Amino acid sequence: MDLKVGHVCDRGLNPKRPVNQDRFLSIPERGLFAVFDGVGGQRAGEVASQAAADTIEETLAHESADGSSSTELIRRAIEFANRDVLELADSDPAYKTMATTVALIHIDGRGVTVAHVGDSRVYRLEDGRFRRETVDHTDLNDDIRAGRIAREQAAELESRNVINRALGVERDVEVEIKSINAGDGARFLLCSDGIYRHLSDEEIARVLAEHKDPQRAADELKRIVHQRGADDNLTAVVVQMGRARQSPIIAIDDGLPQKRAAGGRIEVDFSSRRFDRSDRSDQSDRSDRSDKEDRRKSGSRLLMYALLVLVLVAGAFYGGLRASDYIKKHASNQSTSAGADSLQPGREAFDRGDYKAAATEFEALSKREPANAAASYWLGRTLSEQRDYAGAAKSFDEAIARQPAMYDAYIQQAGAYESLGEKQKAAAALTRYAEERRRNERVTEPMNPKEERR
Repeated sequence: MDLKVGHVCDRGLNPKRPVNQDRFLSIPERGLFAVFDGVGGQRAGEVASQAAADTIEETLAHESADGSSSTELIRRAIEFANRDVLELADSDPAYKTMATTVALIHIDGRGVTVAHVGDSRVYRLEDGRFRRETVDHTDLNDDIRAGRIAREQAAELESRNVINRALGVERDVEVEIKSINAGDGARFLLCSDGIYRHLSDEEIARVLAEHKDPQRAADELKRIVHQRGADDNLTAVVVQMGRARQSPIIAIDDGLPQKRAAGGRIEVDFSSRRFDRSDRSDQSDRSDRSDKEDRRKSGSRLLMYALLVLVLVAGAFYGGLRASDYIKKHASNQSTSAGADSLQPGREAFDRGDYKAAATEFEALSKREPANAAASYWLGRTLSEQRDYAGAAKSFDEAIARQPAMYDAYIQQAGAYESLGEKQKAAAALTRYAEERRRNERVTEPMNPKEERR
């Protein structure tokens, strides 16, 4: 069956979230789609989500021909991803509390396997019926499903809406997985909570029903979220099976209360459920690894290289925290000298989603002020939004050349290269990021008192 896809993956507008910790997979030729929402604040949530995405893609590519059912393959891939995130978390103190959600579908003909861990969601729109196919793994929703509290009480108990399941939390992860049938015209939405916390299920259903083109539907979801503040990373993948059909919404089955508390993003507290990882060095645990996993790892040198680069990035970030005061002051001074106020017209256009106008403003500013690194950076961000990833990578490179300590430019450039499918260049950008952070750490390293006296 023909599959058409649209997607958005955006950092949002919250200045306190400078890095996009969401990731997604969109591989129509394999029928594989997934959304990952990294959690852990400043502790490398983006590393967890990227590692999980890479592992799942790699596992399914190497094991899809072994005769296992789709359900078995997906479960195994997610379990491998959980283990890889745990191993990365053990590799560096900066990764200690990182984790990620996953929401995934695998389409094979009319059969669709739906799997998830955490609070990222899968929705289905078919024949005018809109249904949420996943249930958030939170304490509140577990109580509702178990009948301990009534659905009518949910809106008053939002303080209990705490994630209790994610990849990278425990050695054994409980994957919620099921198989469904979907016909020609069915449409799926996979999204992180940065989407649905700003839109009700009715609004999401309307957007999916009104826009035949999956990309337009994804773009409209992003536009509405930006219009309403976009205070978190947001990712949406819209998958169209066969021919798009426009039909009125006749039923909505959410399975959960739609009202969210005004307090913001779902909190994460894994302290009571986190296991002692020191026992994972036991030989008995290591002996459980199968021959299939060994074959999977032997064919993923590029994946492991990328993960090692990410380890380097986080290690440099952790060590570079001592330089934070210097870096903030340094960046502030450069921003002032570059004329930060001149960015305002372009930033306003960017924030309202008028990326064409924003690109015009930032491009003109770059010509007027050749030393303005921020203008090149924001031009790159704007080109990325317009899916001109090659132009974006070039603009980020110009920003880095003008201001090497503009760390987010490296990360954004890596994302642009990743979108182009140039994983080696993406890894190189992350390596440069790590080297620059280490260089700044050395610059600000306190001198030995004996050396000072000399």
